[in-house]
Formats: sequence, C-alpha cells, structure tokens
Amino acid sequence: MGCRLRKCCCLISLRVGCMISALLLFFFELIAVPLGNARPCCDSLEGALSVAYRVLEIVHFVGCLMLFVASFVKTSVLVLIFLFTSCLRTVLHPAFLVAEVLIWDADLIDISLSITGLFLGIYFWIVAYAFYFKCREEVLMDSPRVTISRKIDSIILVA
Repeated sequence: MGCRLRKCCCLISLRVGCMISALLLFFFELIAVPLGNARPCCDSLEGALSVAYRVLEIVHFVGCLMLFVASFVKTSVLVLIFLFTSCLRTVLHPAFLVAEVLIWDADLIDISLSITGLFLGIYFWIVAYAFYFKCREEVLMDSPRVTISRKIDSIILVA
C-alpha cells in the first residue's frame, strides 16, 4: 500500500499515536452503554443483544490492551490482534447502534458518543495498520541477512 500514514495527526509518531489511541479507545469502552439497563441473559432478543454487545466490547477492550502493549514492545502480532478486534467491532457496531436507538432507548449523549467512538475507531485502525507495517519493516531490517551460496557439495553461509 503506497499511501500509509507516516505520523499520527501529522505531528505524533505512530508509536505514540497508538498509545494515545489505545487510551482513548479504553475511555470509549468504559463509557459505553452502562450495565444498569442490562436484562436477564437470554430471555428475549434484548437480553441476547445486550450479552453479544458486552462480549464484543470486552473483546475490543482486550484488543486495545494489546495495542497499548504493542506500542511499547513493537510486536506486530499484538497489533494484528487489535486490527482484527477493531475490524470486528467496526463491522458490527452499526447493528448495535440501531439496537441502542430502537431497543435500549439510549439518549442523545450515548448515541453521539457511540458514533464518535466509531469514527475515531476507524481512524485509529488506520494508524494501527500503518504501525503494524512499520513494526514488520523494523523486524526485517534488524534481522541479519544470510546469503546461501552453493559450491559443488557444500553450502557456505555468508553473513
């Protein structure tokens, strides 16, 4: 991909941008629709949707934790976990937004925070995607290159 981000918000490095985005996404996960309106587990569609929503939010919270850790240790696998959980959340979030409006009777503040979190999540996914490739490139550049030359019956390794 030729047009990956080089910096987050044009000023901040991708590593620091991933730290900030993980913290902001933690915040949006913590202020999501509160558990006070939860219904018994699987008695109705409302209860089943509530459980599915909570599971999705917990999975995304763990993904945000992985991104935060990855920004310190620069491990592309942890960023990949975040990318997967964030993509899953972004795809399913509009359905849960409809459920917030129609079933859970969320107020305007909850809906606006949910929409803001969705759009920030999409931008932070792009930042994490760029950071993922940066981590992979650094690993490839740090690993020693081994050239294998063949002679008649032996292999010579040149570092």
